[in-house]
Amino acid sequence: MKRGSKIDEILTLLFMLLAIAAVICYFAVSDRTVFLYCGGSAIVLRLVQYVARYIN
Repeated sequence: MKRGSKIDEILTLLFMLLAIAAVICYFAVSDRTVFLYCGGSAIVLRLVQYVARYIN
């Protein structure tokens, strides 16, 4: 996957949406597990994106 490709843009958009959802959950939801799931999945998605860039 090259930087600027369609898949790269989609993964970046998903990361941004998950990061924004994590911030909203941090302040809006009293249960912190929702925040941890959103934030953790955003981080894992970003790491997968970096690994896919490195491999290709």
